[in-house]
Amino acid sequence: MSSPLQNKLVIVIITMLAMVAPFCIDTYLPSFPSIAADLDASAVEMQQSLSLYLLGFAVMTLFYGSISDSLGRRTVILFALTGFCLTSIGLILADSIEVFLLLRLIQGAFASAGIVVGRAVVRDLFHGHQAQQVMAAAMLLFGIAPAIAPIIGGLLETAFGWRSIFIFLAILGAVLIFMVLCGLRETLPKERRHSMHPLVLLKNYAHALTRFHFLELALIVAFNFGGFFLYITAAPQLMFKHLGLGAGDFHIMFVPMVGGMMLGAFLSGRTAGRISVKRALQAGYATMLVGAVLNISQALFLPVSPLTVIAPLVVYGVGMSFCMPMLSILGLDELPNHRGLASSLQSFVHMSMNALVAGVVVPLVFDTIQHLALTMLVMYGIALLMFINVNRRKSLEYVVDP
Repeated sequence: MSSPLQNKLVIVIITMLAMVAPFCIDTYLPSFPSIAADLDASAVEMQQSLSLYLLGFAVMTLFYGSISDSLGRRTVILFALTGFCLTSIGLILADSIEVFLLLRLIQGAFASAGIVVGRAVVRDLFHGHQAQQVMAAAMLLFGIAPAIAPIIGGLLETAFGWRSIFIFLAILGAVLIFMVLCGLRETLPKERRHSMHPLVLLKNYAHALTRFHFLELALIVAFNFGGFFLYITAAPQLMFKHLGLGAGDFHIMFVPMVGGMMLGAFLSGRTAGRISVKRALQAGYATMLVGAVLNISQALFLPVSPLTVIAPLVVYGVGMSFCMPMLSILGLDELPNHRGLASSLQSFVHMSMNALVAGVVVPLVFDTIQHLALTMLVMYGIALLMFINVNRRKSLEYVVDP
């Protein structure tokens, strides 16, 4: 058994690994105009730099989990972090938008390992309501990243230019390599590992893809977050065009939104084991409904201001992050003997949705506040319908197994 101090260190490492993704997304958002000017890129190409990162992220999530089921968690994490550092250095040296876009795609492929394998590590070490508490604690700390990333990016952009942002990301990767080497033991014993033979992997994936409840739970999380992520990826347009703010003002939007996420994660951890998973999820969806309705109402009837635009997003974020640890654990428990693979597929569905939102949906709807709000309401509505179906057909409790 691990000591409480060791468990806390593992939570910090897992959280830091998960923070790589939002740092890669949010830190460089304030630099969109300067990168575009320096590399002679269009606004569409800059949006593509985000969607390509998410595409690389999504594709590789399919493989990291099953590879970690075969080779172990720690080896996969260290390999991916090394690749992440190297591509961050490449982005520092990029001299054209074509090279920049290619490296963003590759960077996303390496960045996805931490969140996929980290989730499997949590389920290797913790069970039942304790797993919910750990996942919620990790989300609480993880919520710091989207709040401080654009602030750090804005400061670096103002002081040193956009290339300094990727120096920062390279240093972050190097620090994480050190932390994993020193503080994370292997959590998957050799006797519990699976073959990497292609036929065996195909069989395992085929089995997972026939588990309807697993796929439905993954899609629910993706649509829940998609309604929120819509505003994260539309942030440059929202901040510069609709709210008339500058590169140094991203904290006005991100700090409250992430504060809502952190509050939801905190409440999820506090209520674990005290109320049923079913009742907790119902409360979370009711909170998201309030946020989505307030959002469409302000878009239709109130003047545009930071308060009216951001406040409903905070409410939605509370409900979304309150539900996420429970839904993630329920999904992993659908495939208890292949948690790495299950985590891979969860992340693939989630990040594919994010890539679709960033690359296709946002460019279609970021022209008006009303279109953004309506799109959030639609995505929430789809998630709600699927949740009602799961709630009707499945017992929403954890499987506590070794």
